Amino acid sequence: MKIHREQIISTAIAILDRDGLEGVTLRRVAAELQVRPGALYWHVQNKQELLDEMANVLLSEQFAHFEGLIPGQEWSKWLQEMCLRLRQALLAHREGARVVAGAGFGRAFMLKQLLEITVSSLLAAGFSLRLAFLAWSTTTSYVYGFVIEEQAAPSEDTIRNAQRLQGESMVVAIQREKQEKMYTEDKDFCDGLEVIVDGIRQWRAKQLIYAEEDQEVREQYSTELDSGSREK
Repeated sequence: MKIHREQIISTAIAILDRDGLEGVTLRRVAAELQVRPGALYWHVQNKQELLDEMANVLLSEQFAHFEGLIPGQEWSKWLQEMCLRLRQALLAHREGARVVAGAGFGRAFMLKQLLEITVSSLLAAGFSLRLAFLAWSTTTSYVYGFVIEEQAAPSEDTIRNAQRLQGESMVVAIQREKQEKMYTEDKDFCDGLEVIVDGIRQWRAKQLIYAEEDQEVREQYSTELDSGSREK
């Protein structure tokens, strides 16, 4: 029986949704496709390559036609939109955050493309290369971590039992406030993201100040050199 790469990946994602990441193995995929495990090696050499291919599909659902920052668009709004899309892509599949967070840039070309788009967009907004990369790294790490916790969250019964056993604690106080003020996971995510974006905004402002100061020093030094040349 001849199989195609797309069949392997779609079967692996179906296993992921049904059994979780630990259930995704080349042997399990081969069994689902009713072929020998060796038949998969024409397409993927090991589980990591399979996970990278799966990450491509998960990201493509939100980013296949995603565009970079357009002229006049606020960089912070664009960055937040990217993070919201990334969270949705990860939440669409069981343990999707673990799959994408563990992907590499080799086969997971969608992840590399997302980095390229993000860093290029921030450069166009006046960021330095260093700050653009840090903004990408920090925000995506936040999304991965938040969704991993979100997808592994205990049930409501587990939380109530923990509250009963622990008595009064900061954990209980936080959970009580969330319930009383009806803070949702969406609000927690967006508020946390806003804290990070505010920090990036402050770093960018300092970067611009330093750039202006550096430019003034360079201009002053250039003027002094010109004056010295004329005197000679």
